[in-house]
Amino acid sequence: MKRIDESRTLERDDEPFAPGGDGSRTIDWAAFSHAFTPTALRYRAIDVSVSTDARRYEPGEPVDITVEFRNRLPFPIRIRTESPNRWTWAVDGRREASTVPRTVPDRPAAFSFARGERKTFRRQWSQRIQIADDEWVPVGPGTYAIEVRVSRSDAAARGLTDRTDVEIAADGSRTADC
Repeated sequence: MKRIDESRTLERDDEPFAPGGDGSRTIDWAAFSHAFTPTALRYRAIDVSVSTDARRYEPGEPVDITVEFRNRLPFPIRIRTESPNRWTWAVDGRREASTVPRTVPDRPAAFSFARGERKTFRRQWSQRIQIADDEWVPVGPGTYAIEVRVSRSDAAARGLTDRTDVEIAADGSRTADC
């Protein structure tokens, strides 16, 4: 009489619960979270912030911009965007400090975050506005709003934007940071 382990009776060629064939199960937590997290909660989970290294600048001095996106929840979050450029920045409403239209395909994408993940990006504004493909003009003294938003038409309504103001000094004198 054969023993069960010698007869290979308990072996299967098709392991329905073993994606890698090693007998272990894996869960795609990002897909699971996306399927079961309410849409409104997904948007509230993402914190958007923009900051600069100073509040007041001398004319012509580069403005260093830091952008941070943070998932406040202990599980992955994915937000649909309207563009492969998942986020944008603007100076007084001019995207990337430019009046020249960008040609980015109109196809949806997703901005994904692991649990508790922070994504930090750095940009620099040279205090110039692009008015043609090869022409930039300096801005004058005054206050300018730097805004960051997730690439969605409803980003403001969903709380997926942030802004900060910087001042370009008229006299070239810089005061202490606020």
